[in-house]
Amino acid sequence: MIGRLLTIAACAGVLAVSGSPAKGESLSPTVDHEGRDTVEELERPAPVSRAAADGAFLPMTLTPRVGGTAAVAASYGGYDSARGAVMESYGEVTLWGLLALRGTAGLGDGSHRIRPSVAGRVQVLSQRRHGLDGALSIAYRAEGFTEAEGEIETVVALSRKIAGAMAIVNLAYGQDPEGRERDGEVRAAVLGSLSRRVQLGVDGRWRFDLGSDEAVRRASHELVTDLDIGPVAAITLGPLAEGL
Repeated sequence: MIGRLLTIAACAGVLAVSGSPAKGESLSPTVDHEGRDTVEELERPAPVSRAAADGAFLPMTLTPRVGGTAAVAASYGGYDSARGAVMESYGEVTLWGLLALRGTAGLGDGSHRIRPSVAGRVQVLSQRRHGLDGALSIAYRAEGFTEAEGEIETVVALSRKIAGAMAIVNLAYGQDPEGRERDGEVRAAVLGSLSRRVQLGVDGRWRFDLGSDEAVRRASHELVTDLDIGPVAAITLGPLAEGL
């Protein structure tokens, strides 16, 4: 059974704060002899714009890039014909270097309950050095706020930027600690920057069962397979988009 994502709302709220500069960058703004910011510093995108261009606000596909901003937060919602209302809110902070910690609360699986999760992501490949960005993420998704059982999910994320466009691919595998529920996901997104404030693209996800116990799958109302795909847009406006 395939459920198509009928509508998906734009981010209800996004926030990003500046992170540590990349290796080789100055810790303070570059100024000329009269004490004014140089053109290079003035043209540097604001934190929210940088995060959006890196794919940080995509609803389904996980960006491998870490450290562009010190922290991001976002929330979105919509409707899935197979699962009903869908929602996800998350916050992520860069702990050290290329290691990030993310906390999420999401609604959209067969249980019809809000499920919290916590994940760690480390970027292991850099396009500047290796030709593409790559990261490994490990997450624990609980059944609910009061239930101890849940799912461990591992995601390999890869991306490459070419001339203002970014392509991202995720391969995900999840199972419960007992191994009775197993599923996989293939996620992909293409994002292009029309300007520093506007990004447009397509985001999609294919989820499929990998031999879960039939009784457990039926009890949790999980689908054998489903596909979500649709257009995405990120437009950074307002005082938060100017950076904190």
